[in-house]
Amino acid sequence: MPQHIKRLIGVFAVFILFFLVLQQVLKPDSFGELGHFRAKAIYENSLRPMHYTVADSCTKCHKDIRIDKDLGFHIKLKCEVCHGPALAHSLYAGNFKDKELPDSLTLYKPGERKDCAICHELNAARIKIQFDTLNTTMVHQIDVLTHHPFDPKTKVPFKCIECHNPHQP
Repeated sequence: MPQHIKRLIGVFAVFILFFLVLQQVLKPDSFGELGHFRAKAIYENSLRPMHYTVADSCTKCHKDIRIDKDLGFHIKLKCEVCHGPALAHSLYAGNFKDKELPDSLTLYKPGERKDCAICHELNAARIKIQFDTLNTTMVHQIDVLTHHPFDPKTKVPFKCIECHNPHQP
């Protein structure tokens, strides 16, 4: 066997040995106990504070909006996607019936074009829908800067919610 091949095999052997030792040193001790991840990650994640709730907790107080949403294209969209984390709101807002909610319990109410553009802005990476169809699995895309009209008096673009019900667009 030529000398340069022997050296190359030796370099590869040292290289592989280095990575095997490095893997043993850097691999967490709980890795692989419950599959191909760290078993302690479940416990560590359980210690983190919760911020989100389940959609059913929104329905307790907002039945009319849920019914409206279930009839539209946003049926599979969870409330917190647009309104933000709602765990504190769902737990404590009932204590403020007929009173104004404190800021810590008030959820975001999207109403600007940028809010709708998060999902509906024209994006070359997404499949583009050329026309309205009954296929609700694809997101309808628009060029939010030019697609919808501007107010002729103020030259300010209309807000999407001026014409579209966000719960049933």
